[in-house]
Amino acid sequence: MIKTLSIFSLILFFSTFLPAKDNFKTCMSSQIFGGMEGQPNSSRVDSLQIKIIESYSKINSVSELLKRFEGKPVFIDLWATWCLPCFAEFDFSKPLHEFLVTNDIEMIYISFDNDEQDSLWRIKIQENKLSGYHIRANKSLKDSITTLIWGGIDVVNIPHYLLFNQYKVLVNKSASPPSAKIKLYQEIETDLKH
Repeated sequence: MIKTLSIFSLILFFSTFLPAKDNFKTCMSSQIFGGMEGQPNSSRVDSLQIKIIESYSKINSVSELLKRFEGKPVFIDLWATWCLPCFAEFDFSKPLHEFLVTNDIEMIYISFDNDEQDSLWRIKIQENKLSGYHIRANKSLKDSITTLIWGGIDVVNIPHYLLFNQYKVLVNKSASPPSAKIKLYQEIETDLKH
């Protein structure tokens, strides 16, 4: 007889193989049971400047999302917990974040994960120390993004990076990845001058 295990059970099982210093179970439990949507509860979250956008599940379009960042340029990272290339790019998130903060540009990570991956999504944000704003896109927002970038729905090619200027105009719908470092930073500066 095969039993179906929840993601939570599987994560707890595999967490027993992690070193004790990672304190994985504590982190996971606080993320799953301690915080409500839009209200991360850990001081660790605040110290990393990780901000889950409040009521993110009700944001149905790119324009609705960008209204929350009036007058500021926005750099968007599209990712998912099942995307291995996304995680490779996270190794370069700290210098990118420093560049964006220095230039008064907001950072938004948009996850393409489904509701079932909510706990894992929150864990991966913490583990990868992704400073910036976070949202897990609902179906309407996913469709808005994919139509804007690729001209259709249910078309996804991640990781993918977008840059909007302070007027909420998409100035780069295929920005270089964070691993490009200086090339990306110069691209951002050039795109925002126009």
